[in-house]
Amino acid sequence: MGLLRKKEDPNQTKCKECGMELHDPERLKRHLKKAHGNVPAKKLDPKGSDGGLW
Repeated sequence: MGLLRKKEDPNQTKCKECGMELHDPERLKRHLKKAHGNVPAKKLDPKGSDGGLW
């Protein structure tokens, strides 16, 4: 449901992916896009069961 979950701090300056500390929230946004933006959204199942194209 997510009602009791913490909201993200818009002034956050530490990267959750690699732990890098940046001095500006805008720099963090750019860092996330550039350094971690090419991560695939879903990993493919190596067995090939369910979710195949054919």
